[in-house]
Amino acid sequence: MTEKYGPIQEDFMDEALRIEKAAAGLDVPLRIIGCLAFRLKSPEYSDLHIEMGREVTDIDYMSYYKHQQKIINLFRDDLGYHWVPPSFARASTLRDLFIDKDTGRKIDVFYDHLEFCHKIDFKKRKRLEVDEPTIPLAELFLEKTQIVEINAKDLKDLIITFLAHDVSEEEDDTKVNGPFIANILADDWGFYYTVTENLKKFYNFVPTVTEISQVQKDHVIEQAKKLHQMIEDAPKSRGWNRRAKVGAKKRWYKIVHSMDGTRTAD
Repeated sequence: MTEKYGPIQEDFMDEALRIEKAAAGLDVPLRIIGCLAFRLKSPEYSDLHIEMGREVTDIDYMSYYKHQQKIINLFRDDLGYHWVPPSFARASTLRDLFIDKDTGRKIDVFYDHLEFCHKIDFKKRKRLEVDEPTIPLAELFLEKTQIVEINAKDLKDLIITFLAHDVSEEEDDTKVNGPFIANILADDWGFYYTVTENLKKFYNFVPTVTEISQVQKDHVIEQAKKLHQMIEDAPKSRGWNRRAKVGAKKRWYKIVHSMDGTRTAD
């Protein structure tokens, strides 16, 4: 390994940014997702994130599949990582896995779309050009709320997001783009149903969090409800309405098998 971009960093954040910068030097968008992305977008609440027990366990990125070979070469030849060739379980997920052999730390790179219970498409709308070094706030919100079995760590990520960023009517890298989210969900009843059910779980979860004040609790719930209302008010497609008539009597989401590590980005 040449490690031309310097040695691997022990700190997750430093390492994530080192890699993102190296990719940018090759004109390759490599956007941070998962826990680190939420912390990067809401740095003033990093200490709170940690206080709430939110741990970083790995590094995850989103990129475009057309850059795959450049990314493999970058990690394998220049950054000091071992590339794990895709197994059958990963062959259809458009992702690559890289491991730091000294620490066992794993890095996942997803391509074109992020799909767990539902699909978030980055390629079609060129969404990786919208923000850096992370994916946009709208997709960060959807990344967490697409999970049918949403858990406390996901909800904690949403708390610091709504503390740091208001919901907006337009694209703004300092705010959550409500209409963008609403328009995506207006064309997919299943995705809509999962997200809105998770927002209800969020309303119930926030009052139980002891690390934030009542004023902060009121604020994050207010922002979540503002977004929720935008989602409800958006005109729905014919396909949405047809699927809504069937409702939850038929499974509306993809089952995610945790054995291959694909439940969610950290």
